[in-house]
Amino acid sequence: MSFDDSIQQLRNEQLARQSDTERFISVKTLFEQLKQRYPDQSYNALCLLALKKYRRSEHQPSLYWFRYESWYDTSPVAPYQLLDKHGAPNIGAPDYYPNAEAALRGVSDDVMNTDKLADCGFLRTEIADALGVPLDTARPETPMFEQNTLDLKAENLSLKEKIESLEKRLAAPIEKAETYAAKREEFLIAVIASLYDKNRLTSAKDLLPKAPELLRLVESKILLFWPAEGCFPMSEEQCLKNLREAISLLERDVTDLHQLRAEKRQMQKTRKLNIINQ
Repeated sequence: MSFDDSIQQLRNEQLARQSDTERFISVKTLFEQLKQRYPDQSYNALCLLALKKYRRSEHQPSLYWFRYESWYDTSPVAPYQLLDKHGAPNIGAPDYYPNAEAALRGVSDDVMNTDKLADCGFLRTEIADALGVPLDTARPETPMFEQNTLDLKAENLSLKEKIESLEKRLAAPIEKAETYAAKREEFLIAVIASLYDKNRLTSAKDLLPKAPELLRLVESKILLFWPAEGCFPMSEEQCLKNLREAISLLERDVTDLHQLRAEKRQMQKTRKLNIINQ
């Protein structure tokens, strides 16, 4: 057989298995779907009702067993002998449900937590007709545990609080210029707090950090200053520019902050007029 023939044979086997997945349904998946459809009922209650409906059905579906990636109508014990040549029980015989009623009776809350019922099942259409309930071809999603639900609720509550905090900040009635000034003030307060942090080792020989180093120092404590945002109140480039201006302030000819602010406003007005006149 050529390699191409082997691949085609493999494809045919894969298609057959896919078809089997749609044609058959394991007892485990059957009751998972019933539980999803009737969540207020226990597996024990669903088991009793299903067994009752099965016994009253005119055509009682046969049980199939899943092994070697396929479904078979012969039980797994067929290749074995129940008794050895001395009449003793054969320990090598696998554990299995011998018939449909045994498999249906085996359903319980404890057993559903294992895969024991995944290796036996029915033709989907036959068991659906016998029970009088539609069955999906897709396996239902695994029910979430209560603890997972509580964790998600706690996470959603935390996110909701953060969103509300951010919305309050954004809704604050602050003018554009005041907003920028407030952000700059926040940043400078953070710089001072970082610089004089008692946990920061300093000595008489230490030099004050340069602007980029100071920016990284503040960044290392960013969650302490802005826990909701988790970032600077403005871009890193603007923070760095403000730092450099503050550090070099005393080296300038003009150190009057009010005068510098007035000059900056005048420059902004001139820039706007130039844009309008263009």
